[in-house]
Amino acid sequence: MEWLDQKVLRQLADDIGHEMMPVVISVFVEEVGEQLAQLRPLFEQRDWSALARLAHSMKSSCGSYGAKPSYQQVMDLESACRREDEQEADRLLAELEHSLPQVFTHLAQFH
Repeated sequence: MEWLDQKVLRQLADDIGHEMMPVVISVFVEEVGEQLAQLRPLFEQRDWSALARLAHSMKSSCGSYGAKPSYQQVMDLESACRREDEQEADRLLAELEHSLPQVFTHLAQFH
C-alpha cells in the first residue's frame, strides 16, 4: 500500500523549502500522534461529537502530507461518528491505529 503520495510531499517541500521539511514533519508526527492517542479514549466514552471534531481536524493534516489512506479513514470516521455508528467507527479507528504509524515511519524516511 502507498501510505504517502510523494507528489504531495514534493509540492509541500517546494512550497515551504526542503530545509524546513524535517521540522514540519516532526510537528505533524507529534501533533497527529497525540490526536491518534486521543481517539480510542473518546470512542470508549462514546463521545461522538468530540470524536467527530478530532477526526475532522486530523483530516486536513493527513491531506496536507499526502497520507491518502489515513485521510480517507479519518474522513469516514468523522462521518461514522456523526451517525453514531459504533461498529463502523471501531473498524475505522483500528485501521487508523495501523495506518498512521506506517505514515509516520514513511515520513521519517522522506528526503
